[in-house]
Amino acid sequence: MPALRIVVTAELDGVPIKGFPWVRRLAIDEIQSFEYEQANHGDAITFSTVPADQLATIQALLLRPDKAVTLRLDGQTDAGIAINADGFVLLCDVTIDAGAGASNAKLNNNSGSTAIVQGTAVGT
Repeated sequence: MPALRIVVTAELDGVPIKGFPWVRRLAIDEIQSFEYEQANHGDAITFSTVPADQLATIQALLLRPDKAVTLRLDGQTDAGIAINADGFVLLCDVTIDAGAGASNAKLNNNSGSTAIVQGTAVGT
C-alpha cells in the first residue's frame, strides 16, 4: 500500500520550535491532487464542492487558495473555516466522510474575484 509522508518544520528566527520537525506517515489507497479556478460566488452562502469527490473518505487534506475563502468539511452547514489569501489548511490523520448526498469538502469564494485553489486530498 502506498504511504504519504508529511513533514512539518517550524522555526522562530531560524531556531526550531520545540516538537518540530513533525513527521507523519499515512497508508493511503487513493490521492487526488487538484488546481482549479473557483469563480467568485458573490455571497457568503453558496458553496461549491472541492474536486476531491472521488474519495468516499478523506484522511488528509492540503488546501491552498490565493484569495480569501471559506471551507466547510464533512457536510458542515455552519460558518466553516475562513482561510486568508495565500493561507493554507493542512489536515492529517482525519476522517471526513459526509456520506450520501453530502460533500466532504466545499468552498465559498466571496473575495470579489476568481480564486486559484491548489490542493491534495488522500483517502479511500
